[in-house]
Amino acid sequence: MNIKAFVDNGYPEGSEFLTQFLSSPDFSNDTLQELSSLSNRFNKRQKALEIIDLLDKGELSEEEIMLAYVKQTRVWLSLKQKEITIEKPRLREPLQLLKNFGEDGWYGPIRDINRSKIWYIHIHKIPDVIRRGVTQTTQIDERNIRWSVIAEINTNYLALSWNNFSYIDSVNLDENHDNRSTFPFWKHIPALFDELANHCKSTWTDINLHELVLTQLWDQYLSHNDYQWRHLRIRAEASGVALNAHSAGVTEINVGGLEALSTELAKSSLQAMGISVNTKNLHDVENALLRTLIKEWGTKSYGFSLERKALFDESSLSTNQTKIESESQTKIKKLFKAHCYFGLKPNSKTQDLLQHLYCYPKFGGSTGALNFLLNELGL
Repeated sequence: MNIKAFVDNGYPEGSEFLTQFLSSPDFSNDTLQELSSLSNRFNKRQKALEIIDLLDKGELSEEEIMLAYVKQTRVWLSLKQKEITIEKPRLREPLQLLKNFGEDGWYGPIRDINRSKIWYIHIHKIPDVIRRGVTQTTQIDERNIRWSVIAEINTNYLALSWNNFSYIDSVNLDENHDNRSTFPFWKHIPALFDELANHCKSTWTDINLHELVLTQLWDQYLSHNDYQWRHLRIRAEASGVALNAHSAGVTEINVGGLEALSTELAKSSLQAMGISVNTKNLHDVENALLRTLIKEWGTKSYGFSLERKALFDESSLSTNQTKIESESQTKIKKLFKAHCYFGLKPNSKTQDLLQHLYCYPKFGGSTGALNFLLNELGL
């Protein structure tokens, strides 16, 4: 089972620990490539060993490794905006995490001399077990997962990013099956925000992600000819197309069904008002209806992607490419793709209690999503 985190199997402190840490899923290939001089044909362990060699020679510093680590993009993101000026306290020494597991808590700050932002790391030890061997000679091994949450702080925002994983504790180990559970990060992230606020003697507030996505971004981009907006997934309290339905819990609603319903309603509305059912009118009314359906349907989370369309720049084409090719081809710039959890059930025991986003690597992961949101919010 490949756990998307650093798993400590009892590695000795020092170079061996660092080698295992660098080789783990906690470090991406891109980050190792940035730190190493080896090409992509070398595997992660080979790059890790080369990085340690550069470290021993003084050609690379621990500070550079740690900075590259915290700047990595991740899958999950939660963002708050600042209300009052913050302090930048010195907490536990973050460099120690390169060569030993560390204790639960906050480490930092980590600084980039070229930027105003700083980073902190919070680690949490999570016991995990694994079954080795065949049934007759099975052996249960214990190890520890180090779950790291990265805090990025700038003048006017605080962003937490992290990856998630599945695990088993000895209490839930079944005799015949390894029933791995998803680690419930939503139970921990709110407390981490509070802890960091206390450390920094500061106050942060949630952005209004629901309003930002379903009003501001929707109005700005969805009907714009230069952009392509795709509805991906909706989770709401109601199911099907019965707007007055009562649901016992959050269910996933078919996006295609919603779009089909809004199209038919838009046609009927235009015809009833004696307005031409042309492409533009139909598109505008359909989008307005679809947004109303989504917003009024008790939507708890919504996923979408946004891309910008543009013609190829002729000057960038080779001489053997014709003008016809340049006019017919378009290039797509990936702007944003995420599943947005609006945090509208504060008393829930599920991740709907936390406002956060699942971000997609091909769209820049948490880094790409954060930069897009900051730009749209003017932060």
